[in-house]
Amino acid sequence: MIKEKEWIGYIAVFLVLAVALTLYAALRPKAVVQSPTFVYEEIVVSKAIKADKAIKSDRAERSIRAEKAVRMEKGISAPLPIVPPRVISQIWPEYPVSALIKGIEGLVLVQAYIGIGGNAERVEVKISSGYPELDEAAIKAVSSWRFAPAMQGNAALASWFEVPIRFRLR
Repeated sequence: MIKEKEWIGYIAVFLVLAVALTLYAALRPKAVVQSPTFVYEEIVVSKAIKADKAIKSDRAERSIRAEKAVRMEKGISAPLPIVPPRVISQIWPEYPVSALIKGIEGLVLVQAYIGIGGNAERVEVKISSGYPELDEAAIKAVSSWRFAPAMQGNAALASWFEVPIRFRLR
């Protein structure tokens, strides 16, 4: 039969192991899944430009379909490439009146986190122009954009999408 002192020893060892495992689980490095980042073409906002421009063609998608066909022909199994998110609809930033009056120009790099549903879930300034009114106009515009999410095969991927927006007086 186990004596009372032995039970206390067993319980102490159990408690030490439980605390050690809890600390290990809390402090061990976690695997970080990083979303890919894609950069859009620079948008130039001028006080003279007010019309929407046509969205780029889907050359990337056609290229991927051709690459997939070649791999299937050769029997090559490789990870599918990631197709960047596409802009479905966009509203161009408006040049802030206060910036026009002050003669302010600048470049804002806006980043948007595009979820698997294609919504811009988070929009923020990555690199500021140094002028809050330009930064806010850029964020407001990109926040209203609609996207098709990044794709890998038939699976949608969340990703970061960067948009350089240049405010220029001319």
